[in-house]
Amino acid sequence: MTWNSVGDYVADLIFRAAIRVALLLPYRLRIRAFGRLVAHVLAPIVGFRKRARQNLEFIFPEMPAAERQRIALQVCDNFGRNIIENYSKKQFAAHLKGTEFHGPGTAAVEAALAEKRPVLLISGHYGNYEAVRVAFANLGHPVAGLYRPAANEYFNRHYVETLTAFSGPAYPQSNRGMLAFLRHMRDGGVGAMLFDVRATRFGPVEFLGHPAPTSTAPATMALKLGALVVPAFAARASDGLSFELELEEPIELSKPDEMMREMSARLERRIRAHPAQWFWIHDRWGKPAELKKQAELEQKGQAS
Repeated sequence: MTWNSVGDYVADLIFRAAIRVALLLPYRLRIRAFGRLVAHVLAPIVGFRKRARQNLEFIFPEMPAAERQRIALQVCDNFGRNIIENYSKKQFAAHLKGTEFHGPGTAAVEAALAEKRPVLLISGHYGNYEAVRVAFANLGHPVAGLYRPAANEYFNRHYVETLTAFSGPAYPQSNRGMLAFLRHMRDGGVGAMLFDVRATRFGPVEFLGHPAPTSTAPATMALKLGALVVPAFAARASDGLSFELELEEPIELSKPDEMMREMSARLERRIRAHPAQWFWIHDRWGKPAELKKQAELEQKGQAS
């Protein structure tokens, strides 16, 4: 066992201990408590709050520092709530019972399900994206998901279990996983994908005013299957526990680049309206040094 793997093992032990203690609490208290634990204790240690502030400054340079700090804290609180909700799947599902989908895409999805046409739900790290899968499962439609295996193999083992518990099957982002995901949808099933992570093997798509490497895989798969593509969002409500579920107008099947630009624009509108709902903790545009260099180049371009 290497020193790195020892560190991963110890980190996972601590994480699992925190989860076990939290699961002893009543559901509502559990969600609030774990959100505060992550926001005020864990996020500062691992640098999430700092990264969120840096990303916010890059996108909203005119925003007061105090406002960036407030949003970064809310982002980390939401992240913590997401974690414990996903480790409380049965209770999370019970909490979502009766929560209905709204929006212009709802009728289109119902028609596609009746026709057994493949449905691809597209979303980002916004609100609690897993709530969409859980809500569909509550309606009797398990939703297949794709995930990036975590770097910590010990954590990954139980993390994957949270993705497959109740919601539907989950497949790794590998050739074999992609094929299984496609088979699920080709048989008339529903799949869900998140597209708002940095994918350096692909070209940039403008996102929140700046180029961001974006995978075209969602569009490519949808075109291959002739799937109905619907942006789906689960925004956390003001009580911090409930969700507003919305299925937007379907995205027209066209060229992959055009489809990804439209997907990015849909998510962008929601982030601008409610920035604290999105996970600013990701390196969506690059590392802090890269962001600074990019901002300087853009300023020079505007001055010339």
